[in-house]
Amino acid sequence: MPGDIATSALARRVNAARILAKLRERPPGRAEMSSGDLVDATGMSRPTVHAAAHHLVELGWVRETTDRVDGRLSGRGRPSRVFSFVANAGHVLGVDIGAHSVRVAVADLRGVFVAEARIAFGDPSVGPEQRIARVRKLAVEVVRTAGLRGEQVLAVCVGTSGPVDADGVVQQRTGIPGFLGVDLRAALARDFAARVCVENDCNLALIGERWRGRAGASQDVVCLLAGERLGVGMCAGGTLVRGQANSARDLGFLSLMGDYSRDDGIASAVRRRGASLLAEVAAGDTPPLPGAPGAELRALTDGDPRRVSASDVFEAVRRGDAGAAGALEEGLEAAARAIATLTMLLAPELVVITGAVAAAGDVLLPPLRRRLTELVPRVPRVEASPLREQAVVTGA
Repeated sequence: MPGDIATSALARRVNAARILAKLRERPPGRAEMSSGDLVDATGMSRPTVHAAAHHLVELGWVRETTDRVDGRLSGRGRPSRVFSFVANAGHVLGVDIGAHSVRVAVADLRGVFVAEARIAFGDPSVGPEQRIARVRKLAVEVVRTAGLRGEQVLAVCVGTSGPVDADGVVQQRTGIPGFLGVDLRAALARDFAARVCVENDCNLALIGERWRGRAGASQDVVCLLAGERLGVGMCAGGTLVRGQANSARDLGFLSLMGDYSRDDGIASAVRRRGASLLAEVAAGDTPPLPGAPGAELRALTDGDPRRVSASDVFEAVRRGDAGAAGALEEGLEAAARAIATLTMLLAPELVVITGAVAAAGDVLLPPLRRRLTELVPRVPRVEASPLREQAVVTGA
């Protein structure tokens, strides 16, 4: 008898999960499915569909109506039972903590953002206590902006750089000052009773890319988070590669290749080389003539090397500045070597460049692909992320 009861309860959960998955897959504008649709979609009998759907209605995850499917009258005779997923029955919270900023988003159960915000840290070297206090404050504010109470958040996911253990503690020194040994799960649990999980930001970026970015149809993927620092998320055969102690993304091997390191993110490296170019131009006796190397970059920054940003270099390349193009190629070298090494080890079918630099894919991808052809015999497809700076919080 106990075995029969357990089997019956398990079967009900499995059937309900299948119904819920089918309803959740529907786009918001065509959210309704009749019981007949669900029979066809799941292969279950009509009584089983009705029983599972009724259970979901009782739980609040599904809404039942009659007579209309996708806005149409269902026809004559007995009214059809029509079901739809209740996306706002709960919400989840994603947090992306970086050295320079934090981004927070609240999404409904279809993953549609209902509120989001970002703040920058004026001083990237701010201590962990102050950084976490600002993260907590922003998270609470975004939940309130969404019109929710803390207890309506079903789960919280926090992304940060570096390996994170199963308890949510940062295990290795990262680009965020003072975060080594910090228990982020406990910190966020102070404000939310929901389950809190903590994950490496590169892994989350990869999850985001496979869900809503470039990698949805790919099983073997490298996702390079390439702003101020280089970080990587990897997927082999559709499975996230974690390695021992969740540390498989260590790009420390770059230090063995000369004057390169994880600190050579595309944005930071390009900015440094652009500033050096402009300093050389400024040292000349006369301003460069139009069309000369560095002329466009000088115009964009009023000739001040301190004002150079990666975006300025990208724009100068778009305007045909040969000097800026050279600075870009030099700034891509560490990323190219990281991708080449991972390509030889993992043979990915796709490499996604993500983070804010992905917005400059039109100018950075062509030289990056050219450099890869010089480094590896078989170059994977290399694409820029459409998620850009939202990749990590989307994965969260």
